[in-house]
Amino acid sequence: MAHPLEARPDLLSGTVTTIAPVEGETKRNGRFGDRRIAALAVAVAPWLWFLVRSFHPRMDQIAIALPVIVIVLGLLALYLTVTRASIRWLLVFASLVLFFIAAVVSPWRPQSGGAPVDPIRLATVNTGLYWFSDNDVGFLVNQEQPDLVIGVELAESHDTELRSRFANAQADILPLERQQQNEEQLQPDNDTYRKNGLPSIGVYSDLEMTLLPDPIEDRINGGLPGFRLEVAAETGPIVVYALHIPRPVGGDGPYEVSVSDHVEMVDAIADAVDAEELPTIVVGDLNSVDRGQSYRRLTSELSDAMRQGEWAVPTADRPLPFSLLFARIDHVLVSNELCAHNGRSINTRYADHRPLVIDVGMCPT
Repeated sequence: MAHPLEARPDLLSGTVTTIAPVEGETKRNGRFGDRRIAALAVAVAPWLWFLVRSFHPRMDQIAIALPVIVIVLGLLALYLTVTRASIRWLLVFASLVLFFIAAVVSPWRPQSGGAPVDPIRLATVNTGLYWFSDNDVGFLVNQEQPDLVIGVELAESHDTELRSRFANAQADILPLERQQQNEEQLQPDNDTYRKNGLPSIGVYSDLEMTLLPDPIEDRINGGLPGFRLEVAAETGPIVVYALHIPRPVGGDGPYEVSVSDHVEMVDAIADAVDAEELPTIVVGDLNSVDRGQSYRRLTSELSDAMRQGEWAVPTADRPLPFSLLFARIDHVLVSNELCAHNGRSINTRYADHRPLVIDVGMCPT
């Protein structure tokens, strides 16, 4: 039997007659085509992220939440794939999985780098004020034997413990009582851009250290969120930026600034690093996720030491649902003269950040 849409000859008149399509079938075919186009558009849409991610500073807030957004959309696409037995939604699900790998996991992959010459062992830890005790700090030092320790969100007890273990120290520790007031937002905003006080940061080493001038104080209200030091390594002096950059949230919580202010501060730090004549390390809690534009700005001048030969991992070690952010915000970044190896993050049940330990030194000639 001829298909109802086929043109066929009329046996009596000898003319060719075309049978008109059924109206309902045309609508169904149109809807099917529209759905295919819509599914293809949904599958392609996530990849537009790479075109717009540097469009505005507020894109960094989307970068922070990006894993949660993709996971939720992926679960929805998987549900529709199963319940509707739909190839279209399977295409969307597969696209989201690949996008998650490209946008979230890809910044963790190892990069090539030579083994450093006569390296120093560097450790950085965000104690989280209450989570990491002075005994935990002492255990970390005993276990890892670092030459240089950068501590963030330190209490006075942490500072006392670290000073007892290292000959040299440069610290600016906010009293615990004041930090607790900051957490409860009981203190008025009288610390320039640091809405809730100083970064409470310390640098400790048996190597000789010299405090250097603040390179961004004329550009950023409040200046550098930490210290710029010259450290006397065996192979020669190294400039170290030990930092705790405020979170790019823009709320009234502890130690926060607007996203625009965060990006402006990172840009000023990157320019200062670019002007350095000595090998340089930028280390600490930078509050910059590795899929955000602040991280890309810093790594335009520096290499990510935690990725040199090793997989990096998220460092914001927090319970669900915060762990779904996969936030790698603690970093060790080095200039081109420096190489790194043996980088690792320490799994601890005490702090809400994973401490980082890595060997850094001059690259082989």
